[in-house]
Parts: sequence; C-alpha cells; structure tokens
Amino acid sequence: MKRILAVGICLVLSGWVSGCATIVGGGSSQPVRMDAAPSGATYTVVASSGSQMSSGTLPATVTLPRKNEYQIEIAMEGYRPATVALTKGVNGWLFGNLIFGWIVGFAVDFISGSAYKLEPAFVSVTLEEADQAIAVVQFFDRDGDFISEKRIELEPSGR
Repeated sequence: MKRILAVGICLVLSGWVSGCATIVGGGSSQPVRMDAAPSGATYTVVASSGSQMSSGTLPATVTLPRKNEYQIEIAMEGYRPATVALTKGVNGWLFGNLIFGWIVGFAVDFISGSAYKLEPAFVSVTLEEADQAIAVVQFFDRDGDFISEKRIELEPSGR
C-alpha cells in the first residue's frame, strides 16, 4: 500500500514539476514551415541575439526554440530579398497552469520558452522581380584562374 501511495505522489509531483505548455503545448521548440515563389529561393534564419540558426533552400521546415524572436531573410538572384519577422505570442496551454501546474508550472514554462509560440508558424513569400540591372565583374589572374567576383547595381543614365 505504501508503494502505491509513493508512486501516486511521484506522478502528481512530476505533473507539478513541468508546466502545461511544456507537456501539452508542444514543448520548448516549434516547427516553422517556409515557402517562396518562385521556388528555389534561399533562406537564412537569424535569432534576435544575432546568431544564425538555419539556412538552406525553400521549401523547408525548421525547428526553432520558442524563447527567441527571429528574422527570416529570403533571397533569389534577380529578385528583391524579403524579410519576415517571427514574433513570440502566448501559448494558450500556459493557462492550464492555473488548474494543474501553479507557480512551478508557470516558472517551468517561462524558463524553457514553452510559454510562447512563434508567429507565424507558416511563412509564405512571393518575391518581386528586381527592377535594377546588375553588372557582374569577374577577376582572373594571368593564368586565367578565377580570383573573385563583384556584383554592381547599375543606375539609369537619365538620357
């Protein structure tokens, strides 16, 4: 009888040690789906701290910690780059702590980042064509080996 009581107490306490948003609301990370038109654009996700979290080619899904806010930069040659902000909203499961988790549950959810949700959870961007011409200048050594490349935006001459 004592063992059954001890197991029951442990289960109840373990529920109080974790917050509702951590257990039911998706945890401390969240998947974010991204897509762009035209297809084949590249993306870079940068956290509010300035660190790069992810990069690649779209479409893609990345899993990001909910603690931070992010900037998603989407680019493709011949198109204007686009930037989308991912902000923190309140995870509705946080309020389950009013019934089950109480102060410890709220603390766990806020410390882990589970109290938040990233918005939007799906990013879809249509890139606009660039209206400026770009000159590409390539530099080669005397043997014809490639050294570097410079891209220069051209401006109309006004004629």
